[in-house]
Amino acid sequence: MADYNGIDGSSQPVGRVLETDLRINSVSRNIFSIMRQSTATNKLATLKTADSIADADESDRLKIENGNLQVTLENFSTLGKGIKTTTHRLVDAIIVRFTETGSKDSTVFLSLDEYMKLCGLKNLKEIRKQVNSELKLLSNMKVTFNKSSNHEQSFSDIRICESVEIKNNIICFRFGQEFFRILKGMPVMPYPMKLFNLNNKRNPNSYYFLKKIAEHKKMNYFKKNSDTLSVKTLLESTPELPSYDEVVNGDRAVARRIIEPFERDMNELADVLTWEYCHTNGTVLSDDELDNFSYHIFYGLLVRVSWIDYPEIQKRNNKSKGG
Repeated sequence: MADYNGIDGSSQPVGRVLETDLRINSVSRNIFSIMRQSTATNKLATLKTADSIADADESDRLKIENGNLQVTLENFSTLGKGIKTTTHRLVDAIIVRFTETGSKDSTVFLSLDEYMKLCGLKNLKEIRKQVNSELKLLSNMKVTFNKSSNHEQSFSDIRICESVEIKNNIICFRFGQEFFRILKGMPVMPYPMKLFNLNNKRNPNSYYFLKKIAEHKKMNYFKKNSDTLSVKTLLESTPELPSYDEVVNGDRAVARRIIEPFERDMNELADVLTWEYCHTNGTVLSDDELDNFSYHIFYGLLVRVSWIDYPEIQKRNNKSKGG
């Protein structure tokens, strides 16, 4: 088994994950890491809370639902602005480290210097403050998931984080025991390192788009549609864009508020993939569609992506792996 560069650039063993599932070549090694994930964690990574605590109940708990996933945030009034893209980015870094090191220990160690380097950040004081806020939120989070297939596992009101501290600028994160048990059995997907250093203020949708595209690629790797997904799916993956109804009932600036940000933030991924609109049969848009491009044409389209480099996924027992 080949050596693999961890998220800090060091050579780390990763159990038998790469040997059985993924082949990371010398080029993609610098572009991808690996991360355990499932439908539950993928849905969790699309959630965002509002700045207001108006929806918290009398016990200061906020409940958020995303289909068959429910998240409860306890002591919500003390959690700042709640779940943000930076929350998901930190969870990603912790689970990536957990996966890289073989998924054997419920405690994960990640230095702040390492995390700052991943995200292209330089202000240690500010990032320490931000990470502390995110860790406090994760310590107050419980998750419930009702499985929709036999390949998943249901769980109820479990904690993601059992305990956490930052000591000598090193994050010491201990997963809740039930979450740890479930997490270490989740499938592994190639994780684009680009997700760590996107500018979430300038391109607020790019994280969610790339995460969804990566999940779709892993789940459908051996299928013809592995590099094609609908505009609708991508719109549903991001909490940062307004809905069509919201825009139409407001200033009606659909192109400016939905289509243009969509294209801008997809274009931001140019160093890992290229993309184009197409129809179900793979055909490109007609001249008439281009000349009369509207939201209704946009919403019904597919997006076809071409990865600049992507790790090879090998079949196990002649069956494709789910994700």
